[in-house]
Amino acid sequence: MKKISIIISFLLISVLMFTSCKKEEISFIDQELYEQLMESDSSRDIVLDSNTAIKAASDLAWEEYKSQARKSATLVSEMTNKKIEYEGKTMRFEVKSVGKPGPNGYPLYIALHGGGHSDTPAMNNSQWEHMKIYYYDSVNSGIYVAPRGISDTWDTHFNAESYPMYERLIEDLSVYYGIDTNRVYLVGYSAGGDGVWQITPKMADRFAAANMSAGHPNGVDLTNLYNTPFQIQCGQNDTAVLGRNTECGRYCEVLDQLQYAYGGGYEHNVNIHFGKQHGIEDNDPLRSEQVILTNPIEWSKGGEAITTTADTNAISFLETKRRNPVPERVVWSIANRPSECDTETFYWLRASKDIVAGTIIASYDKAKNTITIEKMVVLQDEGEISVMLNADMVDFTKPVTVIVNGTATEYDVTPSLEYINQTIRERCDPNMIFAAEIKIR
Repeated sequence: MKKISIIISFLLISVLMFTSCKKEEISFIDQELYEQLMESDSSRDIVLDSNTAIKAASDLAWEEYKSQARKSATLVSEMTNKKIEYEGKTMRFEVKSVGKPGPNGYPLYIALHGGGHSDTPAMNNSQWEHMKIYYYDSVNSGIYVAPRGISDTWDTHFNAESYPMYERLIEDLSVYYGIDTNRVYLVGYSAGGDGVWQITPKMADRFAAANMSAGHPNGVDLTNLYNTPFQIQCGQNDTAVLGRNTECGRYCEVLDQLQYAYGGGYEHNVNIHFGKQHGIEDNDPLRSEQVILTNPIEWSKGGEAITTTADTNAISFLETKRRNPVPERVVWSIANRPSECDTETFYWLRASKDIVAGTIIASYDKAKNTITIEKMVVLQDEGEISVMLNADMVDFTKPVTVIVNGTATEYDVTPSLEYINQTIRERCDPNMIFAAEIKIR
């Protein structure tokens, strides 16, 4: 990850009165032209005069970046030695593949082990060894990675220093193994479940979905999961740590309330395993059905347990999900982002690091070529907020209208190869490459 050092300037036209116009279908990619442009020697040879050209230049720029990144001594060392270092901390990991890759590469499963603060390093090492195989047999196709928590503390998987290493791990695997970055999944058990609770909302735009098993939420804010499916699993009688069983049931209601408050999103599923304690069946490769509660919310409030049966294999839930890297609507609680990471972006929004709290809700309409800032509450005056644009979101050959607080402003946006390369360096993700940005404050 790199510190952002360049802000691209754009040609902005004067504010125009917002008038309705006739809707028309936008042709975003000319496949024949795209294939011709992809035969260019370099992305620098492509003139960014259409969405098709922008898409081709982005794809070529990614291939050029990947070719150079694969020569990095640091990356080769990290992948060969299976460890990443940051600020005096080390994240070791095991990595192995199974099956055949899909058309866009292997999906990636990151599996977090149990253990934590009450265990010795030897116990955490033992739990790590077990997680190297725990979900592996359930994966039919994928890269399976089991990181070792960077400390022997209760927050073993989500120390502040962990987050840059998770970012680096995904970026390395994107370059080294060519993973499908739209199919990156997080799964964990016990202390690993604690990690899933904390990591997923802070890095929600990295994951296609997450499964949390037998962990405690510890009051986590899940606002950022608008576009990230989340599964919660726990034993009905798993009372050992601060009532995590009833807390898991209660968080079903939390996600229901978020879904209502924000008018959709927040896909979730909650499996409270009937009669079980800390050991639940969430990794049966045969996908045998388990007895779970149908009413986790009511039960968590003291109601009668009503049961049914379901496939509770965590991989079954995850493998069907696919990330949309440029979702039409984004809900971002800025305070809940990793403090140690340099990344200033969340999906297609950018907020400078000096903005430490606030909420942004934004959406786009590809057919109308509009970006709408539905809500922007940021307490401090300092800091910049921008929307980033690519050829999947808008037609660059036409003015882009940005609506803030009901006021519409039209912009002629100039795509830039420099900005394409900047966003590649920032995210190292071929599906999250942007060609321009518009500052909205």
